[in-house]
Amino acid sequence: MLRLALADIWHERVLFLCSALGCAAVLAPLIVLFGLRQGVVAGLRAELLEDPRAREVVSVVNRTLEPSLFERLAADPRIAFLVPRTRALSATIVLENPARQASGLRVELLPTAPDDPLLPGLSAIDADEVVLSATALQKLGLAVGDPVLASVARSRAGQREVLTLTMRVGGTAPLTAATRDTAFATLPVLLVTEDFLDGTVGIDARPVSETQARQRSFAGFRFYAARLEDLPMLDREMRLAGIEVSSRAEAVAGILRLDRNLTLLFLAIAGAGGTGYLVSLGVGLWAQVERKRRDLALLSLLGMKRRALVMLPMVQSAAVALAGALVAFGVAAAVAGVLNRAFAGTVAGDRPVCVLTAGMGFAAAAVTLAGALLASVLAGIRAAAVAPADGLSEG
Repeated sequence: MLRLALADIWHERVLFLCSALGCAAVLAPLIVLFGLRQGVVAGLRAELLEDPRAREVVSVVNRTLEPSLFERLAADPRIAFLVPRTRALSATIVLENPARQASGLRVELLPTAPDDPLLPGLSAIDADEVVLSATALQKLGLAVGDPVLASVARSRAGQREVLTLTMRVGGTAPLTAATRDTAFATLPVLLVTEDFLDGTVGIDARPVSETQARQRSFAGFRFYAARLEDLPMLDREMRLAGIEVSSRAEAVAGILRLDRNLTLLFLAIAGAGGTGYLVSLGVGLWAQVERKRRDLALLSLLGMKRRALVMLPMVQSAAVALAGALVAFGVAAAVAGVLNRAFAGTVAGDRPVCVLTAGMGFAAAAVTLAGALLASVLAGIRAAAVAPADGLSEG
């Protein structure tokens, strides 16, 4: 049966070539459209994901937030990282290089915790370490591992008091994390600074443990969504809870909307074009069966089983589908190359605007093959229904 089907294809190779080209003409634009969707949306998503602040949600108004809130947020699977934040007015500190005189530099003090997305490569820092921005490190003349003095001053009863902490540089923050003079420290360091400015501890105070620190109430927080898709909902939930936050939820929502719209556009065009082609393929196969009724009847008379007759149009349609898919992917790859050269650098830097992979080619071939086999079923049933007597009567 297989040999017979292939021999028939070769005998009518012009018709087979026309059918394969018809399949390719429908499939190639769909592959290009899908590649454009992958390139544009994936490029925009990658550009966001490369920025560690893309999934960040930061509270912008000082409030008294109880530990129960942080426990609930930490248990939320949509949140990948969470760290409380002290009041903005108390989140500054003066750093000094012990090897230099009068080298004090006032920096912004930000809390950090293990696996902070802003500090990739630093899984955790010790309680006596600070991670400095590149600008602060350069101004202080320090290097990673060097000691540094961190101090904060207050006026009490007309006397100036200074809390000084001996620390060392635990790392350098990337430019994406801090473009100005900034120091990242553990939460206990920020709390002892805040308590000192509030007048609740003396100049000999030292940071408490991380566990004790987490039991306090805080003025704000900084957390990161586990996925871009989670960011808009988390932003909305915070605002509904009365907590004013800052995030890139609108930009992320716009990209997700674009992704959905392009998917709907692709499905609509693929559905209309694919259905039209499959109908035409099915009608063509049916017409071939009708044209070859006498030949099919003679094959049945010679003892070919009905199952083999059913498979005959299916094998031919499968050959058309695979040949068409191969040609379509070749044409789509050529078009993608032209588009990528024409629009180089327009989407997320140097990323291609149209992305085609071998997996997409196999998927397109599989879907086309399944559709072609479905379209050939009726023609196969019609072929099996041809009675042997039809061959004798038409002879």
